[in-house]
Amino acid sequence: MNSSDPLTYFTGLADRYATNRPSYPAQAVETILRGLPEPARVADVGCGTGIATVLLATAGAQVIGIEPNDEMRERAVDDLPPALRDRVNFRKGTAESTGLASGSISAVLCAQSFHWFELEPALAEFHRILASGGRLALMWNVRVPVSAFDQVYAECVDEAQAKAKEEGRLLRRNFGVDRAHLEPRFQAGDVYRWPNPQTCDLSTVLGKATSASYFPRDSGTVNRLLQRLTDAFHTNASDGVVSINQECRLTLATRAD
Repeated sequence: MNSSDPLTYFTGLADRYATNRPSYPAQAVETILRGLPEPARVADVGCGTGIATVLLATAGAQVIGIEPNDEMRERAVDDLPPALRDRVNFRKGTAESTGLASGSISAVLCAQSFHWFELEPALAEFHRILASGGRLALMWNVRVPVSAFDQVYAECVDEAQAKAKEEGRLLRRNFGVDRAHLEPRFQAGDVYRWPNPQTCDLSTVLGKATSASYFPRDSGTVNRLLQRLTDAFHTNASDGVVSINQECRLTLATRAD
């Protein structure tokens, strides 16, 4: 991993990411697609292992998954259900240079990815590829620490991020968007929130933590943080699972002509 190149941060993490990251509520997908021409043509930009891509295609959209990291994109291809193969196409590209034709897309979705993009070039690219009146959807699953386990998990994340910063890795953890930044290319619309807790066994807790781009790679720090999460799990688990409280946040915006 090159600490100066965020495109390498998820190299080696594709299997863990696909197995342990949460999905998104059905209401979020319905909201993204509502009112679009059918079948909607959606670009899932920074699609990772295709978690949101599959949801969109299952809901009837034609989806192009754009992902720069080869391992993440290859895992998305491998995991794609055969029944959806005529609705999904994965391509190598970035938010700033998708390779898609101008005006060819009904909606752009950035699911758990927008915070990694270079803001102005990405918004210019989205404006270019969207059809007139097209939709930009920015979506995140955001942890909302409530329980005792949530608090321990949050403290481990804070320590992991501090270590990443010390090592020179970029941290882009602002799960939101300033509406003023979308203008003049987009007219910001509504912001939606849905509870989206993730039920986790111990393997999922540890896999979720270590699938994060900022999680340390040196064995000493890794072992200490994982032991702390393991201890907290055993203290707080009920019937072999804990619930990590989080909500899905979705911002919609419309392409300004």
